Amino acid sequence: MTRPTPLLSVRDLRIDINTMDGVLKAVRGVDLDIHPGKTLGLVGESGCGKSLTSKAILGINPPNCKASGSIQFNSAAGSWDLLALKPGAAEIRGIRGRRISMIFQEPMTAFSPLYTIGNQISEILLLHVTRDKRVARAMAIDILGRVGIASPEKRIDQYPHEYSGGMLQRAMIAMAIVCKPELLIADEPTTALDVTIQAQILQIMQELQQEFGMAIFFITHDMGTIASMCDEVAVMYLGQIVENGPVRQIFSQPLHPYTRGLLASIPRMGMDAEERLASIKGQVPVPIGLPDTCGFYPRCPLAEEAVCLQAPVPLLEIEPGHFARCFKAKAKGGQDE
Repeated sequence: MTRPTPLLSVRDLRIDINTMDGVLKAVRGVDLDIHPGKTLGLVGESGCGKSLTSKAILGINPPNCKASGSIQFNSAAGSWDLLALKPGAAEIRGIRGRRISMIFQEPMTAFSPLYTIGNQISEILLLHVTRDKRVARAMAIDILGRVGIASPEKRIDQYPHEYSGGMLQRAMIAMAIVCKPELLIADEPTTALDVTIQAQILQIMQELQQEFGMAIFFITHDMGTIASMCDEVAVMYLGQIVENGPVRQIFSQPLHPYTRGLLASIPRMGMDAEERLASIKGQVPVPIGLPDTCGFYPRCPLAEEAVCLQAPVPLLEIEPGHFARCFKAKAKGGQDE
């Protein structure tokens, strides 16, 4: 059955950063599809290129990040290659906040300390939705209430420092979804919160997704969150997608040894108190001057020089809709043991 046209289609995304030691290839040929109303999770270790990939969609990476490839956004209002738009152009400014919004990792850095929460939410509405300040304020109060902030009529006039961490996270979600975007990018939105607040934030995001019908691009390093939030998952390592497909398929039958390592490192109910968690040996190499072969080879328990280093490894469709970047990946049983 033919799948619907993706809302967002990323093809051969590459991001290079010039350093004193050479060109750091932070993102190396990423392909992703995000479909309307669905949640795609992007998971991987810190430094693998997740945030750079997400920020490239909105054109907000630092100037020293040189991006190439294409990011096709098929909006209800039109179709654009976002990577081809100039970062300060009117077209991309009309898309940011209105059609694509982002929740950042640190809410304290997302809000200006000089303005009230209500002022900052209203500013987005005045830019994209209405020119009436009273209407914008009413909409801001309504969205603060929807994300679970008590007494929004009072809280709207408070400053960021008067909010707790959990409340700031809710306010940031409110600011991101107040214009009812078609795509919400959530870059590790619960990292700094305790477990109880994390669960509440994730539930709010799911409820708002159902209400507004938006797609979510969820970036995290937490496989447990991926399992509870996402329809599909892409596993990223060293700037490349090494496995992607439906969440259930990847959790029940991971095909790439890196994905297997991530899943094996998750604590399990009933574990013995003295039992050690599995870990992936070695360290992620710095992506400067790397050979154009398997990036996971130095850390892989299944590595074979004659197989793994023969050529660049493509992202292969091992099963219908289930892809892995590994020459040893096999259907119905995964890699060779």
